[in-house]
Amino acid sequence: MKGDAAPTPAGGPPKLLDRLNDIGERHATAIIAVSTGLIILTVLIFAKYFYDKSQVERAEQELGSAETVEQLTTLKSKYGSTPVGSRIVFRLANKYYEDGRLEDARKEYKEFQDKYPQDRLGVFVTRALGSLERNVKFDAEGKEARLKEYRLLSHPRQFADLKDAKTSPYKWGPVPPANPVVEIELGSGTVKAELFEDEAPNAVAAFIKLADQKYFDGMKWELVGGDERVQTQAKTENAVDLTLALEESKKPAEAYSLVLARKEPGVSGSQFQILLRSVPALKDATVFGTVNEGMLNLKSVKKDDAIKSVKVISKRDHAYEPTPLKK
Repeated sequence: MKGDAAPTPAGGPPKLLDRLNDIGERHATAIIAVSTGLIILTVLIFAKYFYDKSQVERAEQELGSAETVEQLTTLKSKYGSTPVGSRIVFRLANKYYEDGRLEDARKEYKEFQDKYPQDRLGVFVTRALGSLERNVKFDAEGKEARLKEYRLLSHPRQFADLKDAKTSPYKWGPVPPANPVVEIELGSGTVKAELFEDEAPNAVAAFIKLADQKYFDGMKWELVGGDERVQTQAKTENAVDLTLALEESKKPAEAYSLVLARKEPGVSGSQFQILLRSVPALKDATVFGTVNEGMLNLKSVKKDDAIKSVKVISKRDHAYEPTPLKK
């Protein structure tokens, strides 16, 4: 044996616990530093989560009361990176459009398309941008030509007031009746929809009749296809079994369309769906209306949320009596 060999402890070789204690003593500073770092990191993660949550809540509150371009511009700079950012940009672009600042509106719509390509509001941005481009084209080409016309033409509704109305070369027909409008009150707000009576008269007749009877009041929602659409659940008490023939309304199944879904051998007249995104390949369904106001209130609908009420705001001057499909 060498003279400098370490003596063997009286109790035999060191145990595992002793070795770990020895390692802990030698690396105590490093272990404390790592532990402290992990604690700080955890605290920062939780702080970031609660900060982001509070930012979204504040953004929602301030957006609800923002009315002017200046207020919306301030919100965009403060909350543009939050989940509310897309709605702020959308509102700001619409406000510019309303004020006639078309170039500013176009810039905001384009920014929305670049930053939020998958947002549900994208379909409305595309529509608004198309309308804006037509107005810009008119300002550039058609407005000057119209101003050069030697006289203004009377509106057809004013022809009867003209002295020479009987001999006037202008002819006109009856003013087409307006489509019915309904109001759906949800827990998150109000939704207004236009019904396509000329394209789907039987579906509209069924919907208006049941709405006037308050049949839809209190019905609950269910989700279909993930985030594709919401549908009213079938009633268990006082249910109406109303099956209608499928109507080819020729209206595209765009986002926020009102739809009667398939129920063999036709479609269900006592339940309806609202599409949350465009479904170009939709078949075996009748598109009978579209939501024009309150689209954002539909985004918060969850399973088993209840409809507070469905009210008919306006309708044509005749009785609405659907024709059921004979089985």
